[in-house]
Amino acid sequence: MARKAKPEGTWADQPFKLIDTPGKDRPLSDPVVYVASHMALVHNTFIRALNSIYLHAPLIAPSNKSLSRDLLTYCHCWVALVALHHQTEEKFLFSAFEQRIPGAKGILATNVHQHDEFHDGLAAFEKYVDGALAEGSYDSARLLKLIDGFSGPLMGHFNDEIVTLMRLEETGQGKDVMKVHEEFEVLVRKDVDAAKVGPMTLLNADKTFEGGKHPFPVMPKFVPYLIKHLISRKYGGAWKFGSCDYWGQPVTLFMNTPDGKRALAIDTSKDTKPKETS
Repeated sequence: MARKAKPEGTWADQPFKLIDTPGKDRPLSDPVVYVASHMALVHNTFIRALNSIYLHAPLIAPSNKSLSRDLLTYCHCWVALVALHHQTEEKFLFSAFEQRIPGAKGILATNVHQHDEFHDGLAAFEKYVDGALAEGSYDSARLLKLIDGFSGPLMGHFNDEIVTLMRLEETGQGKDVMKVHEEFEVLVRKDVDAAKVGPMTLLNADKTFEGGKHPFPVMPKFVPYLIKHLISRKYGGAWKFGSCDYWGQPVTLFMNTPDGKRALAIDTSKDTKPKETS
């Protein structure tokens, strides 16, 4: 599916750079190329969502309680998605590759250790977000500082993991690599909080990426409708910060839309009531 129209203004491909997939220049019929490319697409979903957070955060006034709450909720759902992914990698994926793929032992060791490098920073971000939601507070400078604290190791991990997954080619066990990956996907879906993860995934999965050659995410055609009209309701206000529509088409970021510009201009700390005259 080719991109229909370029979104207006700055988009969610910055400041953190998206990852090229191995399948950009190689056939996706190769199991290892497919698995590594799928992982890159998952990581890009995380990156687009984080980019949207980073771009919108400094534009929201602390006094704009409604909009700041929506962005913090978006952050909360983003953490849930990333945490689910990494927890399932640690519980199943890394060990399954090493134990079930002859010759794979040690290949992914670096990626396992990398989780420790961003764990504390991501946990601090989650703690701040959940605390701010509970208190009804908002500090964009602190939010951005916390992101800066974990983003370096996280982006390094996102990129490095694709390289090490491609090293599984050395084993010559492509079919078994694909089987482990398919089991990993089943486990992720089993533990998912659909109200958080469903919209977050679809609204940041650009189906036009790399010329639209990637069928990601793969799901029955009715699912986007179900997520849009039913599942997304619980955290409805948060989804305005998505970078795509529910069908994977890039959209103009909220901050660049007429509605977004009006909402961002609101400062509820200002007293707009007419002063009484004596």
